[in-house]
This record gives sequence, structure tokens and C-alpha cells, in this order.
Amino acid sequence: MTNADDQTPGVPPVPPVTPVAAAASDTPPPASPYTAPEATPTYAAAPPTYTPSSAQNPYGSAPAGYAPGAPVPSRGLSIASMILGILGVLGAGPGLLLSIAAVITGHMAQRRQPYARGFWLTGLITGYAGILFGLIVIALFIFIFIIAAASGTSGDYYYDS
Repeated sequence: MTNADDQTPGVPPVPPVTPVAAAASDTPPPASPYTAPEATPTYAAAPPTYTPSSAQNPYGSAPAGYAPGAPVPSRGLSIASMILGILGVLGAGPGLLLSIAAVITGHMAQRRQPYARGFWLTGLITGYAGILFGLIVIALFIFIFIIAAASGTSGDYYYDS
């Protein structure tokens, strides 16, 4: 199938190719619509490269506009309060001691580290919740023990028949 046989709408048929005569003629070749530009484009000069001197900083320097970050203050006491509080809530009865420690360290961190509010506040909330939960569990065990002691037998397990 050739292009002449192609019935695609909107596409003109391609004319057949004719051989070019080898004669030297005085007529210049027809101008092509796709010619090279007459002048090459000029570009701005490349920016100078920066090479830091080894006397200033042997590792180079930060790019312009960037400043080194400020040192991050310590949050250890606040994080300790939070961890103790979470462990105290999960520990029930023995967690009561961990919850008390969480409340103490949480209040210490509240004064010393006000910037770490999320950590010490979590420690205080979970610490107080752990204390409440621990006291409820201890009171429940005492209540069960009293009920079991009051409803017990006289200790005589042998019956005379």
C-alpha cells in the first residue's frame, strides 16, 4: 500500500520521487524552510566557582542564606516523666510506684523544662491516672480479701457422721 492509495482524510498524497539530473546547472537549489540560524546564540558567562581557602575552613562553608541551627535543649526529665507515666498506667498495682515517680519528675520538668510541655504534661496525666488506677486495684484486692475472710469456714474440714 502506498501513500497514493491511502484514503486518510486531511493528509495530502505524497508526490512520486523523481531522479535528479546530474547536469551542472546554474540555478541554486530551492530554499528549505528548515535552515540553520545565521548567528549562534550567545550565553551569559558562567558564574565564578567558589573555592574556599584551607585557612578559613578546610571542610568548606555553608551556602549563603543558611545559618547553623541552634542547640536543642535537653528534654530528658520530661521524657523520663512520660515513660514512667505510661509504664505506671500499664503496671496496675506495682505501677503505683512508677506513677508516683512520673508525677514527681513531671512537676520537676514543668519548672525546669517549660519548652518540653508535651512530654511532661503526658507524664503528669498518665502518672495521676496510674495512681488512681493503682489505688482502685489495691482497694479491690483488699475488699476481695475481706469478703473471703468473712465468708470462710471455721477451719473444721472434717465432718463427724
